Amino acid sequence: MADTQHVTGNDLRGIFQRFNPFCEDMRLRPEEERKTVLAVNGNFPFELQLAGFYHASVLDGGSPIIVQFSMGALATAGRGLRVRSGLVESLRAGARLAKLTAEAYASIYKPPFAALGLDHYAVPDIRDALSPDEQPAPGGDGGPSQDQVRSRLKEAAEAARSYGVRPPAREDMAVWEMYLSSAPYREAVDGFLVALNEMKPAWAMIDTEDLPPVLNFAVTKEICDLVIASGSDAIVEAEYGATGQSGDEAGYRRLSGRELEDFARQVAGFVQYTGAGGISYPIGMQHAAPSAVRHEPDSVRLEVVQRQILKTTGRYIPFAQHGGTGAKRVSRGLVGKDNINTLFLVTAAQYLAHHTGENREAIFQGKKSASGASMYLSASRSIMKAAVKKLKECGTYGILGQEALKESGEENRRLPEE
Repeated sequence: MADTQHVTGNDLRGIFQRFNPFCEDMRLRPEEERKTVLAVNGNFPFELQLAGFYHASVLDGGSPIIVQFSMGALATAGRGLRVRSGLVESLRAGARLAKLTAEAYASIYKPPFAALGLDHYAVPDIRDALSPDEQPAPGGDGGPSQDQVRSRLKEAAEAARSYGVRPPAREDMAVWEMYLSSAPYREAVDGFLVALNEMKPAWAMIDTEDLPPVLNFAVTKEICDLVIASGSDAIVEAEYGATGQSGDEAGYRRLSGRELEDFARQVAGFVQYTGAGGISYPIGMQHAAPSAVRHEPDSVRLEVVQRQILKTTGRYIPFAQHGGTGAKRVSRGLVGKDNINTLFLVTAAQYLAHHTGENREAIFQGKKSASGASMYLSASRSIMKAAVKKLKECGTYGILGQEALKESGEENRRLPEE
């Protein structure tokens, strides 16, 4: 059955274009005019978080929202309690569970603009993929031939060089050829396409932060081409440089002058060559930051790079901020998509810890009143409140409701929040 409650990739492109922070003459719009789309990450158990997300998305007339799931979240849900299971099998099952849960809540709440997303789909590390324990990918399985792999890699190296990336050594190229033909890499590509087909997201991120630039050019180009060939209209988010995975705290150095210009040129060329529709790169965030840790986003780098991408490609490409939980603030507009994950995990866990502490005796006495669904519903409500706060930080809370009132000539009437 078709999903009629979630928007398509083309719909999502449209709202990002509306929120383009640059004027026609490339000047940055005033901050009060700029908007950011909130992207919230769902984790197992999906229904606890998604009820809060969808509820938040319809308050005060409605706000645009992306409900997304990482590769890890899908595999965890799809694996269940099994110690071992195939990656592709787990991703398929997890994607089905996530999609069904999202569709159920979307049919209940009928959000005015909700998109599904696939977040942090990581390709394997080079050393892991080429480990002696790994078997080579079987031939004749529909994957590219060795000649095709070599040709794509050479093309990527030439494209990267034209944008200022240093040419790799011949030995590195030989290793990367083996990587692109390895069983772990081909399995990761298959898993990505399975998740894409099951979820039919409007946004999909390929996580390549550990890859050297030339190999990143080749991998991202292949993924973008495969998404198009699959018939999906999803916006593919590419990654250039380490934005961080869970628990990472990458060192960060601010750039200026020629160094910043060179970096901007490389990122813009990367987007142009691969055909990516979204982009992420380091701006000084820490992924999965603890509650007490806050980082100031590098707005100078953001403005320079985003403007260069627009000049080079002729397209507005939204920047996706990772580590949004630990950001001191949202650079509205320059950050097109603000990803929030850890905040919601911590919010629910803190509520449940508080509830357990207050009702410890009743719980151990086996009293249903202290152990029933009400505590999970309250945890979900705490997630809803946290999502509303983030929507307000993005400048998009209730924006769809206010637009609807304006169209009807009732812009002075405030919609109820509950």
